[in-house]
Amino acid sequence: MNISQFIVSTALALIVAFHSQTNAAEAEWKAGLATVKITPEKPLPMSGYASRVKPYEKVEQDIYAKALALEDNRGQRAVLVTTDLLGLPRAVAEPICERIREKAKLDRSQILLSSSHTHSAPTIRLEERADPGMAPEDARNIVTYTRGLQDKIVEVAAQALARLEPSKLSWGSGIAHFAMNRREFTPRGVILGFNPRGLADRSVPVLRIDSPEGKLRAALFEYACHNTTLTQTNFHLCGDYAGFAQAHLQAQHPGVQAMFMIGCGGDANPHPRGTCRRNAADWVGRLRRTRHRRGRASIGGGSECQTRRAR
Repeated sequence: MNISQFIVSTALALIVAFHSQTNAAEAEWKAGLATVKITPEKPLPMSGYASRVKPYEKVEQDIYAKALALEDNRGQRAVLVTTDLLGLPRAVAEPICERIREKAKLDRSQILLSSSHTHSAPTIRLEERADPGMAPEDARNIVTYTRGLQDKIVEVAAQALARLEPSKLSWGSGIAHFAMNRREFTPRGVILGFNPRGLADRSVPVLRIDSPEGKLRAALFEYACHNTTLTQTNFHLCGDYAGFAQAHLQAQHPGVQAMFMIGCGGDANPHPRGTCRRNAADWVGRLRRTRHRRGRASIGGGSECQTRRAR
């Protein structure tokens, strides 16, 4: 696991560990959850770096679409679907939303599709177009995969809406320090590098979903940083830091659904980048040394979270 993945995983494991401050009688929401694996059946060319035209070589980690449906005390509903993908082009996303709208009787404004912007995901498109250096068969496989992906996202949204049950919502914000401004000023102009003095949003907003009895059901978190820990030399399919953070959180809390949304991180990259497996043991040690307090979770590096009830 990459050092950046451990940083985020550590912060998030702490954030969801706090004890809920509301009681069972205060549940004013209904929430429904669903998840579906969207790992391609056949290796596909990867998205994010134009220099990569051949299919990925290994599935380092399965990728997923996850849905969270919410209903307030007035009966108004909405559904969010997160995906471990670079993004969903409009030509792909709008037909999905239209099908969800018709199936669930929702307005378009009640449907949100979000992608983590991982650069270690498959290419998505509906046009059978081979980029320079891409095999025609790979172009056909991309289209087949994309059509199946549309079906899966529609179905996972419908499942979440069908599973609405009383829940408590609370929110908070933690900190993860690895986002680095990537607009580096040089004598020849601005380049994509790293700028320690540049602005970066290192907050980790979290929405926590509990049962009326206070049992953790799901955690939705956000970070404003490119999912580019792995560079253009990577040919392993995965969700990058966001994917590993979700997986780590779910391993720490069996049965919980972890979901990620990317924030406004166009100017930020993870730092350091590349693989850093030799540092994994250090971050596991930090996780084990974490201190927990009621309503608050803190880490030696300064990551902390305070919670508020959602109304």
